[in-house]
Amino acid sequence: MTLHVVANMIVYTTASTWTRPANLEKLDVLVRSGGGAGSATTGGGGGAAVLKERIGPLELPSSVAVTVGIGGTSGGDGGESRFGGLIVVPGGKGGTNGGAGALVAGMLGGNGGASGQPGQSVSSGIVRLLAGGGGGAGSGSVGGKSGFVAAGVSNPLWWQWLQSGGGGNAGSAGGYPCGGGGANAAGANGVVVVIEYLRI
Repeated sequence: MTLHVVANMIVYTTASTWTRPANLEKLDVLVRSGGGAGSATTGGGGGAAVLKERIGPLELPSSVAVTVGIGGTSGGDGGESRFGGLIVVPGGKGGTNGGAGALVAGMLGGNGGASGQPGQSVSSGIVRLLAGGGGGAGSGSVGGKSGFVAAGVSNPLWWQWLQSGGGGNAGSAGGYPCGGGGANAAGANGVVVVIEYLRI
């Protein structure tokens, strides 16, 4: 008997509920959190990313609540993103709280820069595109990269699965998804993406 499987991608940009299909073979889940907002002088921290692949159907409940973290505003922290209790990713810190990039056992967000300093660039490997969001710029400076994505760039090629946003330059919002905001600017929202592998 030959098993035929098709892949179905679902992109969640707002809170929702994922329902387990009866014919699910495996599930991949990529969760990215919101970037922090910059304060008057300090950039916001980039949101982090966690990828779990080939999750079996018996490891999953019949439905999972999906939470998508919102980018920080007015120097505040970015929001947490979740795929139920299986994956929880905290948001980047806002500039008023130090601007640290989100910390997880996965792909970290870049730290926001202090006054006159650039945001931190982040990468998860020489040959890998996906990374956490870049750190936002301190006042008078530039944001950090996310992998090969330049500062301030939103919706880079294949953003749904392979690339995240760069940190915002001073006065500019973080790049979507999950870039930290530059000084005096908002962080980018996070996103949750699943790929269902379905038997047909």
